[in-house]
Amino acid sequence: MTVSIPKILVANRGEIACRVMKSCKQLGIRTVAVYSHADAHAPHVSMADEAVCIGDSVPSLSYLDADKIIHACITTGAAAVHPGYGFLSENAEFANKCAKNNIVFIGPRPESILAIGDKISAKLLLSTRAPQVPLLPGYNGTDQSIETLVKESLKIGFPVLLKASAGGGGKGMRVVRNAEQLKEEISGAQGEASRSFGDARLLVEKYIETARHIEIQIFGDNHGNVVALFERECSVQRRHQKIIEECPSPFLTKDLREKMTSSAVAIGSLISYVGAGTVEFIVDGATGKYYFLEVNTRLQVEHPVTEAVTGLDLVAFQIWVAQGGTLKAFLDKSGAVKMNGHAIEVRIYAEDPDNEFFPATGKISKWSLPKSGIAIRSDSGIVEGSEITNYYDPMISKLTIHAPTRIEAIDRMISILTDTCLLGLPAHNIEFLVQALRFKDFRTGVYDTNVVARIQKSISVDPMVSLKNLVTGCLGAALFGWSLKKKQALASNLPYRRVQSGFRNVPYKMQSVQFDVIKKPAGIEEDANALLVEYTVLPNYEGAADTQFRFRVSTLVPAPPKSKVQTPKATVVWDGEAALVKSQFDEGGADWVNASIRFISDGVQKSLTVSAFDEKMFMHSPEWGGKFYVLGVADPYKSAQSGGGSKDGVLITPMPCRVISVNSTTGTSVKVGDTILTIESMKMETKIRATVAGIVTVTVKEGDMVKAGEVVAKIE
Repeated sequence: MTVSIPKILVANRGEIACRVMKSCKQLGIRTVAVYSHADAHAPHVSMADEAVCIGDSVPSLSYLDADKIIHACITTGAAAVHPGYGFLSENAEFANKCAKNNIVFIGPRPESILAIGDKISAKLLLSTRAPQVPLLPGYNGTDQSIETLVKESLKIGFPVLLKASAGGGGKGMRVVRNAEQLKEEISGAQGEASRSFGDARLLVEKYIETARHIEIQIFGDNHGNVVALFERECSVQRRHQKIIEECPSPFLTKDLREKMTSSAVAIGSLISYVGAGTVEFIVDGATGKYYFLEVNTRLQVEHPVTEAVTGLDLVAFQIWVAQGGTLKAFLDKSGAVKMNGHAIEVRIYAEDPDNEFFPATGKISKWSLPKSGIAIRSDSGIVEGSEITNYYDPMISKLTIHAPTRIEAIDRMISILTDTCLLGLPAHNIEFLVQALRFKDFRTGVYDTNVVARIQKSISVDPMVSLKNLVTGCLGAALFGWSLKKKQALASNLPYRRVQSGFRNVPYKMQSVQFDVIKKPAGIEEDANALLVEYTVLPNYEGAADTQFRFRVSTLVPAPPKSKVQTPKATVVWDGEAALVKSQFDEGGADWVNASIRFISDGVQKSLTVSAFDEKMFMHSPEWGGKFYVLGVADPYKSAQSGGGSKDGVLITPMPCRVISVNSTTGTSVKVGDTILTIESMKMETKIRATVAGIVTVTVKEGDMVKAGEVVAKIE
C-alpha cells in the first residue's frame, strides 16, 4: 500500500535541511522549515515554502524539543517529518509521537531504533540472535557505576575505548591508555553523554590501534527487502569525528567486502529495518579482521559519497520507501546496484587544526567555489553573511568529487580546495584538508584512524615561502585600501577609519599603513607582531592602464620592555615595485566589503581575494594551498605595542563556550596539567588545565556563557 506525502517538515537545520528540501522540490513536495532564534535568517528557512520558529538557540529548547516539532507539523499540516541527522533523528520516542499524531516519520520503525540504535542493546541483540557478526571484546552491562567500569576496563586491558551507548558523532568517546586517567575519563564521558543524548550509559571496548573505520550503507523497505549500497571508508578522523570519506575503500578486498556486506544485511533483516541506515565496522589493519561497531538509524553526513558512485538520490529513496514504495524499483535485473568510479567527500569546518581543532566562531564574509571545469558537489547551509555560533556543530560545507579513478578524485579535490575562498572566520580547516589529501599514506590508501596525527607531524613549513606569501598579502591589502579610497567607498564601519593620512592619494610622497599580524605564519621574526607597508604612486605611470607603485615592507619588532627608546625595530623584508592591474569590488554586506585584486609583483601577475571588516583584512590566494592570512589595520602614528598574549598562569577561553564544571575551586593548590575548568562549545567538551603550579583563583562559575579570549582563572 502506498501513500502520498504532499508536504514534509524538515526537523533540522544547516546543510542537511537544505539537502532534504532540494530533493523535495524535485519531487514536487512542499516543505516546512523549523528554526531557532539563531537561525532566523539561515538559508534553509528561506528555501522552505513555510517556516516555523521553535524558540531558543539552545538545541534542547528548540531542535531537540519533540513537542514543538509535532506542534509545527500540526500547525502547517505537514504529513511527514524528515529528521535529517543528529537532533531527533534516532529518537524512538519522537518516532512514536509522530505515529500517534498520524505523521509519517521518514526513518526506521521505533522498535528498530530501540533494538539497534542503542549500542549496548545492539551488542546484546547480536550476541544472541546473530552470532555470525563479530563483536569487539568489551563490557556492555547494566551496572554503570564508576567502580564497575574501572574493574571491567582493567580486565579488558589498555588501551580501552569508552563510548556513549546512545547517540554518535564522537560525543562521549574517550581513549584511555592507563589506569591513572581512567576515573576522570569515565566521569567526563558520562557527563558528555548525558548532556548530548540525555543518557549517561557507557560501554567499554578494546581499542584497536591500527583500525580502519568502514561502514556499509543499507536500505530497507516495508516489503521485507534489505539491500546494501556498498561501503564508505571513514578513517580520517579527529576527535573520533570524520573529516574525509571515500568509496570504494582502498583497503577492502572483494572477499572482505562481501563478508562485511553480508553481516550488514543480516543485521538489517534481523530487525526488519526500513529506510536508510548505516552499519559501522572497525577493521583491524594488522589482521584484516572486522568487528561490528554500531548502527546509525538515519541518513549519514557522508551519504553524498554513496550517491556519487551509485547515481541514486538517497533522500528521494527515503521518501519513496516512506510512501510504501519497494526497493526493487531501483535495482537491476540481478537485484543489485552497480558502483561507478570513485568518490571523495571532505568536510569543511570552522576550526583551528593548529590548536587541537578547536572550533571557531564568526561571520562569513566571503564564500565561493572555483568556477573551473571540474564538477563539484557542495552541500552547504551557509551564505555570505552567515554567522557561525557556538550553539551548533561547526561544519560549514561538504564537498564531493566523483572521478573514474581514486587518484583522479584526490587530485581534483586538491585543485578545488586550493581555489575555494572562505574568509571572515579566525580559522578553518581547508589548508589541513589539502595537506591530508597530499599525504603519502592517504594517497597510497595505507592509512588508519590515527592518520591525522601523522599528517600533522609530517607538515613542514618553508619560512621563506611563508614570508613571501605574507608580503604578497600585504601588497594586496595596501592596494585594496588605496583602491577603496580612490573610489571614495570608505565607510565609517570599514577598515582604515582611524588611519589619519596613511592613505592620502598624494603622488611623490611616501604613504604608509601598518598591519598587525593576527595569526603569525612561520617566516617572520619570532616576536614581530606588525608589518609596515610604505608606498609611493610613481608619477611616470599616473593615468596609465596599470598604476605603478614603489613599495617597501618591513617587520616591526617591539622595543625591549625597559628600553628608553620606544620606537620598534624595523627590518625591511621586501623592497620593489608593483603595478595595479585591476581591482573589482563586490557588493558585500552592511559591514564588510570584498574585492578581487590583480597586480604585478616582481614581473608576475598575481590574484588576491580580500575581505575587510571590523578593522581586519582576510586574504586568500589559490597559490597558498588553502591557507589564508588575517591582518589587522593599525594606525601608523601610534607606537607599536607588544602582542599582549596571555602570560603563564592566566587561563583564557580558546572559543565562545559554556562552563559545564569548575574542577578546581578558588584558593586550592594546583600543579601543571591539573584540570581547572571543563567547558563546552559546538558540542565539544574541552578541559582548561593549569599551565603553572600555584594557588588558583577561578573567575567564572558553572553555567556561565563566556566569550572567546576571556580570562577564566589565574594561578599565582
